[in-house]
Amino acid sequence: MPLTAYCLDHGNWTVIPRQMRDSFRDMRKCGFDGVALSFSESEMRYSRRAFEIQVACAHECGLKVHAIPTRIGGRFAGAPVLYCNWLVEHPSSQTPENPAMACIQDAEFRKWAHEFIHTLFADYELDGLVWDEPKSTVLVTRHPAATAKFGPNPTPENMADAFALFIEELTATARAARPDIAVTLFNMPTTKACFTARCAHIKGLDYLGFDGGFCRQSYFREAPDKLKHYLPERWERTRAECAAGGKQTFALVENFMVPEGLVPELREGLTAFLKQAHPDHLSCYYYGLDNAEPEAVHAAVIEVIREHYLSSPSDKQK
Repeated sequence: MPLTAYCLDHGNWTVIPRQMRDSFRDMRKCGFDGVALSFSESEMRYSRRAFEIQVACAHECGLKVHAIPTRIGGRFAGAPVLYCNWLVEHPSSQTPENPAMACIQDAEFRKWAHEFIHTLFADYELDGLVWDEPKSTVLVTRHPAATAKFGPNPTPENMADAFALFIEELTATARAARPDIAVTLFNMPTTKACFTARCAHIKGLDYLGFDGGFCRQSYFREAPDKLKHYLPERWERTRAECAAGGKQTFALVENFMVPEGLVPELREGLTAFLKQAHPDHLSCYYYGLDNAEPEAVHAAVIEVIREHYLSSPSDKQK
């Protein structure tokens, strides 16, 4: 029953190991047994030693480390807001419909992506891999590599199947370097079912689910609103898809962008969810980004998780 602290762009520029250890020790006190750390082209170029130090500090403090490959070809999320530098430098791999997205069928992009994943998992003592929100999963492209494979009129289903297979192949590359990793994938709540259902049959994948919020949010001073789907809205779909593909369930709590005064709303929503649901792998942001009351948000989320996830029976809806 893993509980993972989700961290994006954490400590890879101002590198202070004692502060890393302080954070990782606090995660353990909160009840986390793992931490998910983003890894982008920026880390691959400028923070190789920093990431190694970070992984070592986390292990020293008793945490498993899951890597989040970030913005690979624009086809995955992770740390915001970044574009894929490699793709900018290789325009022939861009989809004509959206130049910020690589064509999954393009041979040059595929080679680079596999090399990136191999290096990440061969060079670092990692315990897990998290595929964060595959992007444009049913984007129909007329890129030459796509039409060469599917003919002049590819379908959204062609794109969904090809993307899922690509993730399966990248997962195999990661597992070839580090066989015992736990592999998690979560989709955006708006992702089409033809893709999310296919993900349940990806070989080498352990956990599958969605992310989502539990209260209204805002970016700054505008009025709070429901900006994202709420996680409970996708729980039954998570359970059904996981059961169909023999996967374990996952959920990521989006405890970020919470305006002042909405901590009770967040607490109420998360409590209601965890009273009836028990994901096999649960994750939440460790001090989520852009909260108006960071300490209050963090304290509320940890309190609810301790009471209704870590201390409660697991005979709820998995």
